[in-house]
Amino acid sequence: MAERTTGRAPVAQGFALLVGVVFLALGIGGFATSGELLGFHTGTLLNLTRTAVGVLALVAAWKGPSARIIGLVVFFGLLGITVWGLLSAGTGNPADVRRLFDPTWADNALHGVVAVLGLVVFLMPARSRTTERV
Repeated sequence: MAERTTGRAPVAQGFALLVGVVFLALGIGGFATSGELLGFHTGTLLNLTRTAVGVLALVAAWKGPSARIIGLVVFFGLLGITVWGLLSAGTGNPADVRRLFDPTWADNALHGVVAVLGLVVFLMPARSRTTERV
């Protein structure tokens, strides 16, 4: 008899699915509009980043361990974008940091909240299930 232990992370998988759907919709929808989409800034680099995060999160939602890892990836990636956005929104000379993309306060809030949630999801313990083969 062999035992197999599988890691389950339903919260992490739900998080990855939600992040994937939201960011993919914002990324693809941003290419269809110019300027703003639902209060969020659209730009080529920002749309590409959101689309990539959305696709990665949707792929990671299939398995518990990879869904937890995407939480860490989202944390570091979106934390960097949030810091960039805060510099962009708070600087006296916006041309210094807005050359690549120009996130607004709504973008900063979205990216910051999702980054913190990504870290929380990564740090949550995964459930394990042991199955027996007969």
